[in-house]
Amino acid sequence: MDQDIMNLTPTDSHTPICCLSTGQESLKWKKLASDYKPDWVKPINSYPGLWARVPDSYYDFIREIMTKMAPFFGLDVNDVKRVSANYAVVTKSQTELGPYQTIPHFDNLNPNQIALVHYLCDNQFGGTGFYKHRATGFEEITTTNHDTYRDILDTELQAKPLESPAYIRADHPLFMRTQYLEAQFGDIVAFPSNILHSACIVGEPPSDKSLTEGRLTITSFIVFGQRSTQA
Repeated sequence: MDQDIMNLTPTDSHTPICCLSTGQESLKWKKLASDYKPDWVKPINSYPGLWARVPDSYYDFIREIMTKMAPFFGLDVNDVKRVSANYAVVTKSQTELGPYQTIPHFDNLNPNQIALVHYLCDNQFGGTGFYKHRATGFEEITTTNHDTYRDILDTELQAKPLESPAYIRADHPLFMRTQYLEAQFGDIVAFPSNILHSACIVGEPPSDKSLTEGRLTITSFIVFGQRSTQA
């Protein structure tokens, strides 16, 4: 495994984003992904596709990854409260998207929850973008600014409904993209769950007859205790 952690923090942003490459080591995780459609379920959130369970051994792998990444965020790898992970594959066509699936989102208000996106596909399926809300300047959504952000965002969306739903790629009328990570097979990008981000999906998803040949990732969430140092 490549031991280097790449700091992707934009020069005009305080948002901590980092990446680690596992290269061809990740082939085994792709091979273990089920291509049997009944093994996949609709997610509990607004992810535009399907989820499936990861092997139990993946949790050991992701904890090893976080041993390398936790210091970057000022978090104590020995103070992990919860870990969850699942395969994810995009299946929705652009015409099926709801308003909130066409803009950046945040996963959780807890700044000590770290999201990891493990790419089991390459750059033909786009990548991950990080955003700033133009009207407020918010990149990180917190318990303090959440109500303000949602009130303004809801007003903006109601004032200008989408005529043609589409996956967000670069900038958006309501959001400015501050950083972009192109998908590379085996890369794992990690960031706090409460920052605005989105999958930047190129074109329409492929047929779900072969799920593992589409925009396949493993998404993990790791909840830590209080920060031990300032990131």
